[in-house]
Amino acid sequence: MVLLGIMVDSAVLRGAIFAAFQRPAGPEKKATVTGNTALSSADSTGGENFDHSAVLGLVADVGGTHIRFGIAVSGPDDHTLNVHCVRRYAVRAHESISHAAQHYRSATPGIPASLSRAAVAVAGRVDSDRVQLTNSGWSFSARALSESQRFQQLRIVNDFEAVGHAVGALRAADLQPIGPQRLSLPMRQGVCAIVGVGTGLGVGGVIANQGVFSVLATEGGHASFAPTSEQSIEVLRWLRKKFGRVSAERVLSGAGLSNLYSALSEISGQHVPELSAAEITTRAESGSDENCVEAVGLFCEALGSFAGDLALTLGAWQGVLISGAMLGHFERTLLERRVRQGFEYKGRFTPAMRNVPVETISHPHVELLGAARLLRNS
Repeated sequence: MVLLGIMVDSAVLRGAIFAAFQRPAGPEKKATVTGNTALSSADSTGGENFDHSAVLGLVADVGGTHIRFGIAVSGPDDHTLNVHCVRRYAVRAHESISHAAQHYRSATPGIPASLSRAAVAVAGRVDSDRVQLTNSGWSFSARALSESQRFQQLRIVNDFEAVGHAVGALRAADLQPIGPQRLSLPMRQGVCAIVGVGTGLGVGGVIANQGVFSVLATEGGHASFAPTSEQSIEVLRWLRKKFGRVSAERVLSGAGLSNLYSALSEISGQHVPELSAAEITTRAESGSDENCVEAVGLFCEALGSFAGDLALTLGAWQGVLISGAMLGHFERTLLERRVRQGFEYKGRFTPAMRNVPVETISHPHVELLGAARLLRNS
């Protein structure tokens, strides 16, 4: 994922957690995300009751599986920001982002008829006027989207750039620690790394300087998988036979968990049918399948190792934040133990890594929050 956001103004206009862990497609419950410099992580009803004169614009988060929309609204003071009317739809249910946006605007009560501004976070590369989703067939033109929706201003950024912009608004209640260390909030100085697991593997970072943020959005999920144990080396060999070159995303994603299960089963001489990530997690929770239990454990350890490599690469001594709905389906004690094990296994830097906070993001709409802050600050 690249560090690239585009701003399309009216003059230029005229000259896309992981399917297995999501609810069925269709409009989800009414939701409001509210807060001050740190927005609340709790959904609430009454999402259509807001001051239309304070609307900042439309916000969207386009993933490989689902797309979410909301309305960004300024609060009564300079520090308050709200995201109302959050809805989620299956990407496959719509032919394009424009079609999905039009459906949202026409089918959701309370949406202003006229929306002149929008910010969209996408799980893919943003390249000039062309946007291509990494794990979806969707691609679109920013210019065409603006013209079809009559936006005078449109901001499109990589989804992990959006998460980076949200970091400045997160509070302790929006995070769950992995280990004893906690990220110091609000972050004023230093570097924080961001990792997200779902349909794909997202990587980003935030550099704070006296409370001013610079966001790094990268394609780090496509860096090579780097095993650190005999077991994971055997898994790499198996994956190489199937894929050739093996990226971290081939292991650390929904499909990656399925790959780990298949690899461990084959390595142990068991020829079993492929399982979805949801099936693997369910069997791991019940303890009914030893390979499922170990696949989840190895996933967590590899995630920790990857996060640790990222912390070393970026110098993210302030901490690493990990997002992804699928992590909520892992047994928490196992998650924390194996992630820290992989994170701290860094040779001479092991003592230093023990002091680096790692936390999971529990905020339900962090990408929309980041998109809303982009509108607020532009």
